[in-house]
Amino acid sequence: MAVVAQTRRQSQLARFFADQRKWTPYVFVAPFFITFAVFTLYPMLRAITMGFQESVGYTGQWDWVGMKNFTEAFTDRRLAVALKNFVYYTAGSLGTQLPAAFLLALLLTSTFLWARGFFRTAFFIPAVLPGVTMGVVGAWFFNESRGFANELWLALGGDQRIPWLSLPRFIMPMLLTLAFWQYMGNHAVYLIAGLSGLDKSVLEAATVDGANGWQKARYVTLPLLKPVFAYITITAAAGSLTAYEVPYVFFTGAGTGYGGPAGQGWFFMPYIVWMAFNQFRMGYATAIGWLVFIIALVITILQLRAFNIGELD
Repeated sequence: MAVVAQTRRQSQLARFFADQRKWTPYVFVAPFFITFAVFTLYPMLRAITMGFQESVGYTGQWDWVGMKNFTEAFTDRRLAVALKNFVYYTAGSLGTQLPAAFLLALLLTSTFLWARGFFRTAFFIPAVLPGVTMGVVGAWFFNESRGFANELWLALGGDQRIPWLSLPRFIMPMLLTLAFWQYMGNHAVYLIAGLSGLDKSVLEAATVDGANGWQKARYVTLPLLKPVFAYITITAAAGSLTAYEVPYVFFTGAGTGYGGPAGQGWFFMPYIVWMAFNQFRMGYATAIGWLVFIIALVITILQLRAFNIGELD
């Protein structure tokens, strides 16, 4: 019986390969699945186990430590600073950029504005600049001896130069200033696209009903742009979680290291990189990465619920 079963399986396999139409599709999809397994699935599964391990120096060996990495994360002072900075950075970015981007989008869609294409491009250019460039420009802008911020401060009546990059209380204002310059125009472009896709008859009906420009923007345009605002807030929060280039270049260029002045400039990604490649604690860095993933998942779900995205009205 075993010989008969084996013969039947061999004949079925021979018939399968004899018919090119049956195995050819698998050849075409195989590169994707192989690439996915090697570069995505395996690293993800390995990262799960790494979160419960700790590397032993540079030996390539790993010790199983269980939940120690995760429990340590909840008492890590630097990680608490990173969480606080993430909350302030996200709230400050959305609180300053969204209103300005909406007003700018209304201005750049006005039929009375001359050279609208030029202004749209000018405001969007900072969004395509690399984060390293933004960090370098920011470090120059707030430089104590030759930065534009101090020159402006002195021109407005300041009595002495301010060491912006050395004082912890200026960390968030400086980063929010750079973020406003870099991303406000980008958000405005999305809102311009949303405004261009609105049903003109709705706005015309509001005009016929006697609504002025502000009333149309407040009670008609804003509700219709809810999906665009949802996309902007979700991507902005994700960008704040993964902020790396600007804080890294900004603080290391100023000589204050990864953590900024007095260690008050930590963000999640710079801390993970510092912990993994400077302290060589790969397991702990991986555990922090999973905590950041959970934070991103929770925030995204809350934002989708807040905007009623994916729910039936």
